[in-house]
Amino acid sequence: MRKLFFKGMWLKNKMQAAIKDERGMGVIEIAIIILVLIAIGFLFKEKIMQLVNELLDKMSVDGITP
Repeated sequence: MRKLFFKGMWLKNKMQAAIKDERGMGVIEIAIIILVLIAIGFLFKEKIMQLVNELLDKMSVDGITP
């Protein structure tokens, strides 16, 4: 029984150490942000394209582009 208790404590300590370990968190956070931005881009693809086309049309009408 005592061995089982120590193994449980060892596992608990390892889990707590893994949760507290913040090495590599920056990479994970950046990856999540990039994935969210890509998802938003796919969701609003039509609106974004419409906005860009309208801006480009206004630029060509104003004489900025030939």
